[in-house]
Parts: sequence; C-alpha cells; structure tokens
Amino acid sequence: MDAILRVVVFIFICSVFTVQVEGANFFCSYYNKTCTNTTHPPPNQNTTYCGNDGKTYHGMCAYFRASCSRNVTVVATGVHCENKIPTRAPPTSPPPLTYFEINLYHSITRNIDDRLELSKARGISPAKAKPIFSRQDHVNKTYIRNPDCWAYGLDLTPISPWNSNHGIRKAGTLVSKRHMLWARHYGIPVDSTIRFVDLHNNVVERKVAGIRYVNHSSTGHETFWGRDIVVGVLDKDVPDSISFAKVMPKGIDTFRPRRDTRLPVMSTDFEEKALVTDFSYYMNTGIGLRTPDVHSLEHDYYESKIVGDSGNPSFFIIKDELVLLFVFTSGGAGGGTSINHYYDEINRLMKEEGGDYQLTPVDLSTFGLPGKTLPHLIG
Repeated sequence: MDAILRVVVFIFICSVFTVQVEGANFFCSYYNKTCTNTTHPPPNQNTTYCGNDGKTYHGMCAYFRASCSRNVTVVATGVHCENKIPTRAPPTSPPPLTYFEINLYHSITRNIDDRLELSKARGISPAKAKPIFSRQDHVNKTYIRNPDCWAYGLDLTPISPWNSNHGIRKAGTLVSKRHMLWARHYGIPVDSTIRFVDLHNNVVERKVAGIRYVNHSSTGHETFWGRDIVVGVLDKDVPDSISFAKVMPKGIDTFRPRRDTRLPVMSTDFEEKALVTDFSYYMNTGIGLRTPDVHSLEHDYYESKIVGDSGNPSFFIIKDELVLLFVFTSGGAGGGTSINHYYDEINRLMKEEGGDYQLTPVDLSTFGLPGKTLPHLIG
C-alpha cells in the first residue's frame, strides 16, 4: 500500500511541477491548510524527498515548506535519493536545411507538383490523368500514350509495359541501353521478350539474354528481403529512341528527410498508371515510401500497391529526368531494396554481363555551393 501511495504522490507532485505560474503560492497554500493541521496530518510523511538544492526532506510537509520558501523542486525520492524522477528533455529544433537540401528538395517537389497542378488547372480528373497510355493492345502491339496523363512530356520509355512471361505483370526498367532491373521475387526468366514503347508509340522488343541476382549466396539458401534486385541483360542494345533511367549518386548512401518534409515520388503499377507517393527514406538495404497526406494534391494521384505491382519502379523526377530509387517488393505505400546500397555490386554485375555499361548518376552538383562535394547523408 505504501508503494501505491508513493506512486500517487509522485504523479501529483510531477503534475504540479508543470505549472510554473504561482507555483510557490500553491505549495504555501497546501502547507498552510494541510501540514499545520495536527488533527489530520497529510499522508506519506515517511517518504524522503530529494530537492534540486541538494538537500533531503523527510515527509511531504518538509518538502512543501522548502518549496514554499525557496521554490525547491523534487529530483528524486528515497533515503539515498535512489529513485530518480524522470525529467523531460527540453524541446529541440531540428537543424535547418542545408543549401544543397533546399535546392534538391525544391527540384524533387516542383518536378511533380507543378505537373499535377497544371493537370488540375486543365480540368483533368485524376482518373484520366493517371494512365500513361490511352490505349494498350498487347496482342496487336498497339500503344498510344495518353496526352492527358500528368506525366506526359516526361521520357517514360525506360519502363517496360509488357513481357512474354507474365504480360503486364513482372515489370522491368532500363538502367542502360542493355541492362534492366526488376524484382527477384517476381522475376522474368531468360529468353523472355521485353517490350518498350518510344515517345512516338513505336514498339521495340528485346530478349532477356541473362540474369544476375544482387547479393546472391552460392548456397542458394537466402531470402529476397534486402536483396530483391535482379540485373537483367538484353540480347542487344535498345535504339536511341528508348532511354534509360538514371540513379542517385553513389556517395549519397543515406537519405532520410525530416518527417514534416514531403517529397513526391512517381511510381507505376501493373496497369501502367503514373502514381504519386511520398518518399520516406533509404538507408542500408532498405527503402520505403509513405502515403501522402489525405488533404494534399498528391493524395489524389495515390493508390496502394497490390499483388501484381511487384517489380514496378519508383522515381524521383529531377531536372525532368527519371531517377530510379527501387523496384517494389512490398505493397501499401510501397518499399523495397535500395539501389544505392548495392551501387557497386550492380555495376559489377552489369560489367560481367557485358556491354561495358554502368549505372548513370543524376547530376546534383548544381544544387550545392560551388566547390562543395555532395553529402553522403541527406536529412
């Protein structure tokens, strides 16, 4: 019972400490009304209170008398002050954004939001603005790009809309004129046909000539989590009418903006819609997105990722260019394996597969101060 009483007293005292205005008057009033009443003395007079003045006070009344006269507060209880009372750390402000972060965040945000705002101003509903193609006839190889898509005008030719293994599912994305990335757990086998569509709706097809797993174990007993990337090589280069996606610079190995920073990401699903989700982080092997705020413009162009969307790409749009971050492993807002974590290994696998191609980093040097190197950590 004594332990329970102490807890109640501690809570009561701690709640008092949060009131700084006229605090001393409260303690004086309580002392005068309660502690001077010898007929009904206050409970818990056997507790030792340790003040912030370095002294100990036996009983609540002794402490209240000190608090009344000298504004003493309790920092612990117990004969040896062994029961410390937790104190809340003073609030701290997050560090201000760097010059580089301000410019980078502005580019990432405006490259998508400006397009969404323009689409809305044109009176195009999100339902009509999300499809990349207004027509997809996979049997007859007829594709018409949708001029009402909010991303129309961006070069989306690195994104394959169809393959012979699983049709509109099992997506792949070009990162060179001959190499693609897709999800390991939803893979495209060798000899499959991969289809691309150029900006003038002409179809280009290539065969998968080889595949290599990122961070592959020779034992064969391994999970795809944290290594859900396949590097596929095509039988020959795609023509110049088909582009490839760039990636973030190798040196930026951690990207974790503050929670109140909303950076839009463009993703596709198996229906070939241009969807918008907020970036969360990439760090170590992992990368994740988060649902846009329900009151935001981006939320109108958001959809949860579902079965069949695995392997579809997610991009920052920087300087009107696709910058590939990862391909989907998980649903909801979406998450997967960080390309930047495996930057060197992907380059090694690309080289081993042939073609002398490597990942191409987006140029972010113009966002920083002259002569400054890029940071390894953003956020």
